[in-house]
Amino acid sequence: MPIPTPPPSTHPSAPPAATAAATAVYLPRDVVNAPEVKAAIARRSAERGDDADMAAWLLNHFFRWAIGSFDNVLPVQSPADYLAAAGPDKPLPEWLAKQLQPRAPTAANTASAASAQDKDSKDKSKGSKAESQGTEAAPKTFYYLDPEHLLLVDRERMLVEFLRSRRGTRLEQKLQRITCFMAMAMWEQEHQRMQAKRNKGWVPSSGLALKELLRTPNGVIFEFIGSHAALREEMAYESFHMQHCLGQFANIKKLAGGYGEQYASAAQSGRLRLFTLRSAGNLPHVTISLEVHADGLRVDQIKGKQNRHPVRKYADDVLQFLRTLPPRGERHSDCEGMGLVFEPETADDAGTAKGQWKFVTDVQSPDFLLSVMSGNFHLIEHFEQPPPALQWLLLRIAPHELARLRQMDVAVAAAARLTLPANRLPPSLQAAPADAPGETPALAAMMEIEGISLSAAVCAPPLGAALP
Repeated sequence: MPIPTPPPSTHPSAPPAATAAATAVYLPRDVVNAPEVKAAIARRSAERGDDADMAAWLLNHFFRWAIGSFDNVLPVQSPADYLAAAGPDKPLPEWLAKQLQPRAPTAANTASAASAQDKDSKDKSKGSKAESQGTEAAPKTFYYLDPEHLLLVDRERMLVEFLRSRRGTRLEQKLQRITCFMAMAMWEQEHQRMQAKRNKGWVPSSGLALKELLRTPNGVIFEFIGSHAALREEMAYESFHMQHCLGQFANIKKLAGGYGEQYASAAQSGRLRLFTLRSAGNLPHVTISLEVHADGLRVDQIKGKQNRHPVRKYADDVLQFLRTLPPRGERHSDCEGMGLVFEPETADDAGTAKGQWKFVTDVQSPDFLLSVMSGNFHLIEHFEQPPPALQWLLLRIAPHELARLRQMDVAVAAAARLTLPANRLPPSLQAAPADAPGETPALAAMMEIEGISLSAAVCAPPLGAALP
């Protein structure tokens, strides 16, 4: 008997295919070797190592779909049909032999034929019809389904891969309520989305061209294998998600030409080593390229999404990478832009700097820190209490970045009030609002320092600052 399925979704955004799948039911069909089909599904599931939920789904939903809806079945209406489908080594089952025997006309059919002949014996057409009703009935049609049919095995594999990819999602929790029709509809929708992405330059990641290099706090850093045939596909996948030019090929189908050709050729020839930081779900977050020289590696690029500096969250991951490999210790705008610097300590006879990669807040030399920060004032927000010299430099070169300071030196705050117009002061230095609507702030008290009159508000600490 057909098994009812849950009612279709009434959500207005539900696609027609999803609605049709939700209303589809398993159809009855007399498959003579159904037990053999079920045993083959169970055997393949065990060989794959499917978990109990997956095996149960296959033996219920996939089996019922195969019996009722798989197209590639052979009709069995005679013993010869069965032997042709199953093979000569499988004898015809006794119960099936009886079912395939021609059926004798029933008493009801015989009486009906006689009545028809008496009613209008002169009508040849009606007489002919009545005569046909009294002939032997045609045997019932059965079907044979090859348990190892290539299309059946391929559909089973596809569904298992799709459902496995949904582990950890809500779909996993309601797997046994998902019919085979629903699962195939969801796979088809995903396939269409993937094709649309392909048309925009997206290529799926197989992971075959990646080699694990380092496990970090936020994921795993992989190296692209330059000699692998799937290199360009992996680069295109990286570029699509990161929205940069690493894997942007002029010819999307052939993955050739354009920016991607330059990077791929360099990686394949060994002139460039490519790396990616990826988290769960194979999601890229940082792309790194190192140039290969006779004397070692040099940083080429370290990029976050859209060619921006990687966010602070991934700085520790990249720092661990730089300390593990490591490339030549030298200043690089991409490194410093995300707060990673190589602070030199000494230099050997060859002039090679000795030191350590570190985060900018750990730099020991004041002069080196000022040199780094002079071009990267956006990093000031990472300092709990920036050195006064750094704050003075900020006020002099980039006063618009003062708002990034967590704490401001009182002297720097006073200088900012004296030198900057009111509309350029950071919020912590702006005058407090009136106590009541329509009320104007009271005039600030005046004070003298060595005969110079100053407003007390100018020398006041920033709003919210802790007093000593």
